Amino acid sequence: MNPRSIRSLFTFLLISVILLVGLPTGADAAGKKKKKKDPLELRAVKSDVKYIRCQVCQEVAKVLSREASTLRDAKGAKLKESDVLEKVEKVCDPEAVEGEWLITHDLQEKGSELKMVLMKDQYGACGSECKTMQRACEKIVADRDTDVAEILFTGSPQRAALVQHMCHNDDEEGFGACLKKAPPLPKTRPKGPAFDPVDKKDLDMQRMMKNMKDMGMGGMSMYNRDDMEDMMDDEDTEDPSLTDNPYKNYDQSIYDAPEPPAPGVAEKVADAVRGAGSAIRGGIDAAMSWGKGLFAPSKESAAKAETESLGEL
Repeated sequence: MNPRSIRSLFTFLLISVILLVGLPTGADAAGKKKKKKDPLELRAVKSDVKYIRCQVCQEVAKVLSREASTLRDAKGAKLKESDVLEKVEKVCDPEAVEGEWLITHDLQEKGSELKMVLMKDQYGACGSECKTMQRACEKIVADRDTDVAEILFTGSPQRAALVQHMCHNDDEEGFGACLKKAPPLPKTRPKGPAFDPVDKKDLDMQRMMKNMKDMGMGGMSMYNRDDMEDMMDDEDTEDPSLTDNPYKNYDQSIYDAPEPPAPGVAEKVADAVRGAGSAIRGGIDAAMSWGKGLFAPSKESAAKAETESLGEL
C-alpha cells in the first residue's frame, strides 16, 4: 500500500472515531429530541447586574481569599505576586477552576430580591444567569486586578478584610458594590431560566482541552454526545415557540453583544483533523521507514546475492 493510500485510510479512521464517540445510542435516539439553546440564553442581562453586585463581590472576595491562602501555604517564601495575579485574572472565568463558583450558583427570585443560591454538589451550564454574574464580576475586578493581587500578596488574605476593601470601599469607584442596597425587582420582570445541570466529567474535559489550547496544543476538539447531536441537527429549523427563554420579550439592548456563531460540523471535524494530522503523518512516516528497513535486505544478504549472480555468469 502506497503512502497516499495509508494516509487516506488513517484520515478516514480518525474522522470515524471522532463521529462515533459522540453518536447517540439507540435508547438516546429514541428519547425526546433535545431543544437547541436560544442564543439569548447565552448572553448576560445587563439590567440584572445591579440586583446582584454586592452578592457577587462578596463571593469573589471569598474565593480569592481562599485561593491566596492556598497559594501561600503551598509556596511559602517562594510565592510571587504574579502567582496571585494569575488567580485574580481567572476568578471571573467560568471555564477556570477559580471561576467555578459561576457555574455552581443559580439566580433565584426571592420576593423582591434576586438571590445567588449555591447549588450544592451540582454544576450548571453557563447560560444567561452565569453570564450575568460573570459581567458583574468583571465590572468589579477587570480594571483593578493588579490592585487586588497586590492587596492579597502584601496584606492579609483574610476574607473579612478583603470583603471590606473590595465591596465597602467608598474611596474607590468599583469597590463599593455593597455601599447601597440593591433595588427591588420590578413586578413586571419575568422569572429567570431554571438551573441547567451538566455532567462534571464534561466540564473537566472542556477545561482540559482549554488548558491544552492555552499551552499551544490547540486544533483538536472533543465533543460529548449532546454536542454531536447539535452538530448533526445544524440544518434543522426549530419552531421558535419551543424555546423556553424568559427574556425573549425584553428589549435587545439590555443584552451583551452576541457572541460569534459556533462553527458547523464540517468546520469542527476539519479542525479536529488538522490538529491531529501532523501527529498522524509523523507516525505514518515513521512506520513507513520502519517497514522499509524491516523488509530491506541486509548488506550481507545483498553481497551474497551479488556474488551468486556473478558466479552464474
